[in-house]
Amino acid sequence: MTCLEAQSNIMKFIDKTLPDDKVVDFARHIKHCPNCAEELEISYTLIIGMRQLDNNEDLCHDFKAAIKDDFQKAENKIKTAKRFKVSTFSMIFAAVVVCLLFLYDQGLNKVYEIEQTIKSVEQGDAYFYEEFSDILSICQEDFVNEYTVIEPKPGFTFYQKIKLYNYIHPKKDEDEDETKGYNIN
Repeated sequence: MTCLEAQSNIMKFIDKTLPDDKVVDFARHIKHCPNCAEELEISYTLIIGMRQLDNNEDLCHDFKAAIKDDFQKAENKIKTAKRFKVSTFSMIFAAVVVCLLFLYDQGLNKVYEIEQTIKSVEQGDAYFYEEFSDILSICQEDFVNEYTVIEPKPGFTFYQKIKLYNYIHPKKDEDEDETKGYNIN
């Protein structure tokens, strides 16, 4: 900001009509230019002093402190506006990121479902048949095998109970003919 621009903005600053984006440049120029600072102090003293006299108020004795206070208020107003803009932007950015993550997760789930559907259509029931044929046939028929529970008689010995257990729970490697050969009595 040049001295001519600063001096033309003095009245706007005193009337508090100077736009926020120009207040920072105006304050910076006033801090570094003693001629403009003196011009501001003279104008401020005259105008504010006249206003105070017109309103029957007590006159301010330290106009430099009043100018400094006005600059501080303007800077605080600008900082508050910047913080609001930054926080608003941060919240919107966070909301967009959360929405994108949600959409990404939904997209992954949809792709997974499509892949599983394609696999099941292409592979059919025969895909796992070699490995799980017994289980698949039971699951497809949707029934539960009923087992008869054989209670041991009260006079059974320990070895007879073991034979009974082996009869009820045959090993998978043995044939069914061998399990029928047990004598439980």
